[in-house]
Amino acid sequence: MKADLWEEEIDEYDCGTLNVEKLIKFQKELNLVLPASYVNLLSMRNGFTLKKKYFPTNTLNSWANNSVYVDFLFGIGDDTGLIENDYLRKEWGIRSKKLIIISAEPPMFICLDYRRKKNPSVIFLDVDQLQEIELAKDFEGFVNGLVEEIEEKDIDYDSSLSGQQIKDYYTKIDNVTSNGKPKEIDRLFTEILSTNNELIRYIVEKMRDHPHAKVQFYLLLFLSCCADGDNKGILEDDYLLEILNELKDKKNRDVRDMALFSLDNYKRRLSK
Repeated sequence: MKADLWEEEIDEYDCGTLNVEKLIKFQKELNLVLPASYVNLLSMRNGFTLKKKYFPTNTLNSWANNSVYVDFLFGIGDDTGLIENDYLRKEWGIRSKKLIIISAEPPMFICLDYRRKKNPSVIFLDVDQLQEIELAKDFEGFVNGLVEEIEEKDIDYDSSLSGQQIKDYYTKIDNVTSNGKPKEIDRLFTEILSTNNELIRYIVEKMRDHPHAKVQFYLLLFLSCCADGDNKGILEDDYLLEILNELKDKKNRDVRDMALFSLDNYKRRLSK
């Protein structure tokens, strides 16, 4: 197990010297055993900010299209670190006590997954997107897989979609944007981003005209990245500007403010 994972300076995640009695109590209350490799790390540094903050993945997610971000690992304190699991699960609607949160950037979490076996895998969980990604078969594999930096790749659109698949996507977009809840629409939007530009533009049109302000706000999270210069080639600048100018005049304050913020970034990028 690598020991060069943490920053040298003690930080806010450090819970002091590992108290074995607290460790035993935590495990007993949840009827599980933490991976020996995790306990070994905590015996050297009981909670810490990571030097290597990225774990590669091939699955598109809210953080990036080829990695997830992991800022720190929890230790075990009196009322901090892993002890916060009960609070975090209740606060974010994570029902299973067999998911042990070891790092948190709500609504995204890194968890030990004990749901199917005693030796847990490590997963990325996005509560808002209802997305789970298995990162590693065990904790040691997770730690060894962390890297200091990773360059985000351009989205590789699937050009092999059949005519029937494209037709089915159009039908799904119509159904979900008409009948789905905002989070369901946002989840579909994330899925559509890995298809092709025609489908992306089609769902963008549905979301910009949607009566629910939260759907427009979810769209703006994507448009803001486009305004910054990310996601090049997905939306033309003229089309992006048209949508932002429209959304900045909406009644909803959050939508209006995000559109104005994105417009400022768009103009700043063009002025460089």
